Amino acid sequence: MTDDLDAVLARIDAWLEANAPADHAALNPPAAQGDIDAIADRRFPLHPDLVTWLGRHDGVTATKGHAGPGVILPEGFILSGAEGMRAGQRTMEEALAEWIDENESEDPDLRDVYDGVYGYLFHVRWVPIATDITGGKLILDHRDGDRFGNVLYGLQAGDTDGPEKVWDSLSHMFRDLLVALSEGTRIRLSSHADPVTPRLTRTGSDAFVRWE
Repeated sequence: MTDDLDAVLARIDAWLEANAPADHAALNPPAAQGDIDAIADRRFPLHPDLVTWLGRHDGVTATKGHAGPGVILPEGFILSGAEGMRAGQRTMEEALAEWIDENESEDPDLRDVYDGVYGYLFHVRWVPIATDITGGKLILDHRDGDRFGNVLYGLQAGDTDGPEKVWDSLSHMFRDLLVALSEGTRIRLSSHADPVTPRLTRTGSDAFVRWE
């Protein structure tokens, strides 16, 4: 799995360097192993795809926001670094604990439901890996079983439905990204979004991808 992902990520890097240098320049160097380990901090095992990705790039630095260089995913999603993922996971924990505290008077057993999805649809084993301008997130699911490693989309402000699965793995997500970039094919990020196609904006060293 990880060897395949390594190869895909190397090809994405090469394509960006050759065709969208501004996007390539926005990719961060590898995350420190300590920062990767701190995401879960022994709460649960990190999916190997996530370790592989962060071992190549600690997210991106999108200095011009969600519509500029570094936004290599559709719908303005900016890939987070390890520290951002750690903060996002802790926010999930805090939000769930707060919801349980507020609602336990109705159901005293709520303190024992940390393995489920409750309240504002948070889960302690969801790791946000990218964020859009509305606060929506791409989430790597670390729950046990068939869900382990799924990429979920959701959690925009005001959502009342849980996130939906959009890829069965981070490897699948990056493979689809590579195909879209190299062949100009479309990606539909969710059932609620229109398909979008990558287009190169500007030329030379300022070129970057915009999804239209």
